[in-house]
Amino acid sequence: MENLQTEQPKVVQEFQKIISSNMLSHAYLIDSASSKVRQQMAIWLAQSQFCENLQNGAPDQTCQKCRTIALGDNPDVLEVETEKQSIGVDDIKFFKKEANMTATQGKRRILIIDEAEKMTNAASNNLLKTIEEPEGNLMIILLADSAKQLLPTIQSRVQIFHLSNKSNEDEIESLINEGFKKEQAEDALKVTDIKYLESITADKYQSLLIAITNWLKEINKQKINSFIDIQTDIMPLVENKNQQHLVFDMLNQMFSDILSIRYNLEKSTLTTEDLLSNKGIKKVVGMSDDLFTAEQMWKSNVSFQAILEDLSLKFVD
Repeated sequence: MENLQTEQPKVVQEFQKIISSNMLSHAYLIDSASSKVRQQMAIWLAQSQFCENLQNGAPDQTCQKCRTIALGDNPDVLEVETEKQSIGVDDIKFFKKEANMTATQGKRRILIIDEAEKMTNAASNNLLKTIEEPEGNLMIILLADSAKQLLPTIQSRVQIFHLSNKSNEDEIESLINEGFKKEQAEDALKVTDIKYLESITADKYQSLLIAITNWLKEINKQKINSFIDIQTDIMPLVENKNQQHLVFDMLNQMFSDILSIRYNLEKSTLTTEDLLSNKGIKKVVGMSDDLFTAEQMWKSNVSFQAILEDLSLKFVD
C-alpha cells in the first residue's frame, strides 16, 4: 500500500483533487494493473472517506480508521469476493442489502466488488438499478481486469479510472522468492494476474507451459491423440480454479503470440515459434474464437476438462 502513490501517481493525484473538492461520485470502475494493485486503490479510496488525518485529499493510512479498513474490520466498507467462477444476482442482492444499512463508523457506506467481470448479466442489471438510483450515501467501487468486460450500460454510468500496467516490482520480487527467475516472472505477469501465479510453483508453471505447447503442436499435426494429452499431460498439473484460469490466460497469450510471429508484430511472450504453422489464418482466428467461447462456458461452471477435450476435437477438425 505504501508504494501506491509511487506506482500509480496519476490516478492517486486525480482522486486527491476530486476528494479535496468534495466532488466524489457514487460509482467508480477501476481496471488494469493487477488485482492486488486494484484492491490497494479501492482500499485507499475507502480510507479517504474515514481517515482522521486527511491531507490534500489523501488518507494517512496510519490512523485507527485507516488501519481497520486495511484489515477489513470496518463494517461500513464491504468487499464482495468470491472463489466461484461467477458472481450471481443473489450475491449482489445480499451485499446491496448490507450496504444500504445505516453507516456506523462514518457518514458513508462503501461496497467494493472485486473481479466485477465475473458478474452474470442478471447480477449486473440488478446492480445497475442501484447505480442509477443510489440509496443513501453509498459508494460503489468496481474492480476488473478491463472495463470492456462489463456491460456497456454499467460502463456508461460509472466513472472509469485506468491504472498503469507497469510491472509491480513487489510482485516480481514475490514470484522470485517463490522460485521464478526474474525474466520468467516478468513475462508471466504480462500474461496473467499475480493471484493466479501465486497458486502455482515456478516448476509447475514451466511444466504447464511445456504441456500446453506440446498440445498445440500435436493439434498442428492433426493428431487425434491431442484429445488424450489433456488427461495425461495437462490435467495432472491443474489442481484448482486459479490454475484453470491460468491455462486460459496462457492459451490466449499463445494465440496472440502466434499472430504476432506470423505478421511480425510486437515481440511474443510465451513462444517464439508459430505453433500452428499448418493452420491458415482463417482457421487460427476461428480457433481463437472457439477458445473465447470455451472460456465463457467455463465461467458458467462447465467442466474444465470437458471443455479442453471439446476444444481438442474442434481444433483438429
